[in-house]
Amino acid sequence: MRVRLGLIAGFLVGLAAPLVAPSFVSAGGCPDGGEMIEHEVAPGQTLSGIAVKHGVSQRSIERANPRLDPNKIRSGQKLKVCLPGKSSNSKKKKSSSSSGKSCGGGKIITEHEVRSGDTLSGIAAKYGVSVDTVVARNAKLKKNPNSLRVGQELLICLETKKAKNSKTCGYRTPLHTHVVVPGENLGEIAGRYGVRRRDMIRLNSKLKSNANLLSVGQRLRVCPEIAPRDRSKIEYTVKSGDTLGGIASKYGLTTHELLGYQRGKLKNANDLKVGQTLVVYKDGSVLPGFGGYDDDTGVLSSGVQMPSGKYYVVKHPNLAYGTGDSIRLIQTAISAYRRVWRSSPKIHIGDISKKGGGKFPPHRSHQHGRDVDIGYVLKGDKADEVRFVKANASNLDVNRTWDLIDAFLDTNEVKYIFMDYSIQKLLYEHAKKKGVSRDTLDELFQYPRGKKRGHGIIRHSSGHVNHFHVRFRK
Repeated sequence: MRVRLGLIAGFLVGLAAPLVAPSFVSAGGCPDGGEMIEHEVAPGQTLSGIAVKHGVSQRSIERANPRLDPNKIRSGQKLKVCLPGKSSNSKKKKSSSSSGKSCGGGKIITEHEVRSGDTLSGIAAKYGVSVDTVVARNAKLKKNPNSLRVGQELLICLETKKAKNSKTCGYRTPLHTHVVVPGENLGEIAGRYGVRRRDMIRLNSKLKSNANLLSVGQRLRVCPEIAPRDRSKIEYTVKSGDTLGGIASKYGLTTHELLGYQRGKLKNANDLKVGQTLVVYKDGSVLPGFGGYDDDTGVLSSGVQMPSGKYYVVKHPNLAYGTGDSIRLIQTAISAYRRVWRSSPKIHIGDISKKGGGKFPPHRSHQHGRDVDIGYVLKGDKADEVRFVKANASNLDVNRTWDLIDAFLDTNEVKYIFMDYSIQKLLYEHAKKKGVSRDTLDELFQYPRGKKRGHGIIRHSSGHVNHFHVRFRK
């Protein structure tokens, strides 16, 4: 209890005016024309608390202070903070709006205002389009795809006609039909759409007797959480210096997927020869009627505050309101984890939603009570650190963290988990060593397909190297 009260007190200091008022400095260097201030760290403040106080992201503070170690801020330290500019405050409240202009094929141009923390792949995923589609409409990005900046207006060509949400899918998504290609297993197919194998089996009665018996061309129904994409069969000619892994990486595939496409004509990577022709199934644009859904904005009615607990610490109780189901599921997952690990550091619960929900800077989501940030289980002197600490191969307790993730997945109500790709790799390799089946790994992980390919329940999102983000279905 002493740790929790100390944390809350420290956070309240972060929200209240510090003893030393921030001084204003030159606005130079603020990406949206905002004013740069100098903030003096007060006793007990955390970097995330300072970010919340000023309505900015922690990442923006780190950018303004290149030499800053976010895990070692100290009382009296002076930090530069870029406040949002007046121009950004006077713009439309929504990050996107329709211009009404046509871009052909019944599609229209939508304008997206880049926010702090946005990435090109994240923006593409939000609108259900490819990164290439976003780049194609924006001259500056064509010249330099890394030129993304806060406040920048991007033009995105979107499908105007949306497929109708299906009763079969609980009106969450439209129903889609997947056509099986060579070498696919049910885990790969489920991962392609961000669902679980059990969801696929429930919708396809023929799978109930033997879910492993798939045939090329077989049609399967799915309620996709990841927008389905057009898929084309192409041929690739092996060049000098090519490796199977390199070719797979080029198309966002695993080597196992690429081998499967060859239907037994290529037994292993060592059989690869210059001039050889490989079959590749390449993903294209999001299918008409899918994509572009906004599931991040909203409000929270009849929210429930996360209560204190024996096995976890709530970092900011006044920012930990969720739906009744979400609060129950968080407690269920942690209780299940503690049944496996009777001795363990307390689980650190971060932001869920504000009371009543709605916009919650610097988060883009956390508005409707179905999102929660959870700290990774660490070892050594960082194990009981309440604030979120950057995880890596040396301090991450991979075994405990995997079991915690597994406990959340076992609730059967997780829509997705955002996790840094480097942490995915550690957990994937750990789960594989523990004997987790290939089907399950393909179903759950985006890794090793690359950050840009939308796949699996566990997916990359920038800013999630010190915690993972769980989105519940309800």
